[in-house]
Amino acid sequence: MHPSTPVPPAPSRRRLLAGGGAVFLTATAASLLAARPGGSGPGDDERGRKAALPGASPTASPASGWMPGVAKMPLERNFVHGDRDAQRGLVLHVQEGEGSLHERFNTPGIKTSSHFWVSRDGETEQYVSVLDRAWAQVDGNGSWASVETSGFATRPLTEAQVDAVARIYAWGAASHGWPPAVSEHPDQPGLGIHAMGGTAWGGHDCPGTLRSGGRAEIIRRVHELLPGGG
Repeated sequence: MHPSTPVPPAPSRRRLLAGGGAVFLTATAASLLAARPGGSGPGDDERGRKAALPGASPTASPASGWMPGVAKMPLERNFVHGDRDAQRGLVLHVQEGEGSLHERFNTPGIKTSSHFWVSRDGETEQYVSVLDRAWAQVDGNGSWASVETSGFATRPLTEAQVDAVARIYAWGAASHGWPPAVSEHPDQPGLGIHAMGGTAWGGHDCPGTLRSGGRAEIIRRVHELLPGGG
């Protein structure tokens, strides 16, 4: 987890865009995807229970920015309500540790958070609506959602994590227009990594070569999850 330079809220752009185009939400498709097995304050930066845990919201509307079927654990602070200006996709992070990040992200003054966290067993927690700005990758926070993955950069994603991230992404694709593709640049919508933003995103190597290399398999599974095979 790395501190970063605060990013002031965007002026008044509240209409979300997906790669430059308007997003039209598909509630039914998103609910089906989620069912597949498998705060506010200044500043910006990075970091991140089972679907059946108390707080999970299997019937949440895609328009709310909350993914159904995962543990909904809203933060009280360390994010900005409604401060998104685009929906380019999802950025993959590595926790460099183990265990839920909810308590850490909810700590006053920590100035770091992410939208999702996925354990090694694939348990998924959502802390921030994807319509709100989490503090995960500095200049990338306005345009990108974020997911922290438990573990370390020296170890690849587990099978359960690959499945869980694919489910998150498939929901985002159906609900918010994320294109089912790997991204290698901040201006290229898709499944990206923290490191691709360079200095403007904090200058980190996160999530490392091993986890970055798992994105092609994640996107392959996303295509399988999407209605009609993506």
